[in-house]
Amino acid sequence: MDLNNSAIEFSRRDIINNIKLPSKFTPELAEILGIILGDGHLDYNKKYKTTTMYCISISGSSSEDTMFYTDKINPLFYELFNKKFNISIQRNDELIVRLHSKAIATFIKNLGVMPGRKVDNNVIPNLIFSSNHQIKAGFIRGVFDTEGSVAFKKNTKGFHVAPTITLSMKSKKFIEQLKELLMEFNFTPKVYFEKYKNSRNDNNYERYRLELPGKKNLTKFLTTINFRNPRHLTKIDIWNRFGFYPPRLNYQQRLDILNGKLDPQSFYK
Repeated sequence: MDLNNSAIEFSRRDIINNIKLPSKFTPELAEILGIILGDGHLDYNKKYKTTTMYCISISGSSSEDTMFYTDKINPLFYELFNKKFNISIQRNDELIVRLHSKAIATFIKNLGVMPGRKVDNNVIPNLIFSSNHQIKAGFIRGVFDTEGSVAFKKNTKGFHVAPTITLSMKSKKFIEQLKELLMEFNFTPKVYFEKYKNSRNDNNYERYRLELPGKKNLTKFLTTINFRNPRHLTKIDIWNRFGFYPPRLNYQQRLDILNGKLDPQSFYK
């Protein structure tokens, strides 16, 4: 699908940095949109006293997501826009991924990403629904890489063996649209409404949770959508190798298990 960028204005910094904009809507570009809508936001024409902000920001976990953004997403973003994100590690395991560019922010907005912190009214851009399956798969992958999770439920012997892919958001509309996209790939997602308490401020919140339970769903997801984030892939690798996955392992522990330095059964003793 061709994109018309002729009306997009480049700032002086954009020109100096030799920013480029994609001329076609590709699976890789759709994946970037999914990442932004999964765990990011767009500041567009945001006024301050001395400047106007055009910025893409994404948040994550420094211990879990650093490799994902440095080794996977920054090269992809550079290939598309000739610019990389700035990645900074904050306190409390927070990772901030940020990019300032008027042209890129305008481009992302024109693709259907609404500016602002929109967790309550997130929607999937219409452009995704009118695209082919490869583009839809790229978008879904971006969303699940950043906002999704892979967990394993316990069997009668106490081992966590049954996989479930989940994704939770406050936006009911987004979850319903995501369910619709997944059904096009012959998934049968389950959607639940839930109330939860935020451990940071002890406030009560509401959200919607989408689930793809079971081994068949995981296998199909890996073959039709797949993950790019090592946060998820290392869990699946352990489960594939040992037949179970001990819960609450951090990223380094998962690497140690996969490299033979830790016995996963030791977490059940």
